[in-house]
Amino acid sequence: MDFDDLREYIPGDDIKDIDWKATARSGATRIRRYIAVRKHNIMLVIDTGRNMTAVTDSGSSKKDTVIMLAGVIGTVALKHGDLVGMVSGDKGHSRYHPLKTGMTHLERLLQVIDTSVVDESDESNIASQLEYVVRNVRRKMIVVVISDEIEFDESVRSVVKRLRAQHEILWLRVSDADLTMRSFIADVEQIGHILPAFIRRNKTVMAAFRREEAENRQKFERELNRMAIATETVSSEEEAVPKVFRLLERHRSARYT
Repeated sequence: MDFDDLREYIPGDDIKDIDWKATARSGATRIRRYIAVRKHNIMLVIDTGRNMTAVTDSGSSKKDTVIMLAGVIGTVALKHGDLVGMVSGDKGHSRYHPLKTGMTHLERLLQVIDTSVVDESDESNIASQLEYVVRNVRRKMIVVVISDEIEFDESVRSVVKRLRAQHEILWLRVSDADLTMRSFIADVEQIGHILPAFIRRNKTVMAAFRREEAENRQKFERELNRMAIATETVSSEEEAVPKVFRLLERHRSARYT
């Protein structure tokens, strides 16, 4: 039970609920009112594919940012008394980690992320992990997706619609590197390939690239907003805490509007 507010005492109220300090200040007997707090099942859906070995647009490690985000979400959930589970993976496979409580459990989940995101991993495809949840998780969950900046294509739209019909969804995106700002960028889709410098120096190409990136981000947010799914984009570990709390506030607003 969580404290809600105070009201005047009514005969028959439990005297254990009297707030004596408030009573002394107001001169009238005040009772604490409480609201029941429903515990939740939190399912982290994490991209641990090869894309997460890259860096964000701030130059931060994507993997470290993902671990920080998962840690913040998990800690908030556990402090609330919720159970936390995880589905992680790449294009080739998904791995399920059952709902449990306790910081030791959360630390194990974070270790899984850390050891799974390596150059040898298969490429990322968060739709595979979402599909796994749709097919295998029947109990109602709050699903927190942590991915990179994916394109919201038909395959993603389809699985998100089915997932949304069964679960609540929040989405955290870890930003992609800004190809126009880095001196060189490794394309993790093809390990060892470096984007040519002459392309990055071409203003026309870079302008088109920026427009396409902006359009993709706007499309992603627009699609999720239509489904009342709160989303935030995170560029570094330092942004994790404020972005997570902003995401939770946006999710709460979306539920009651």
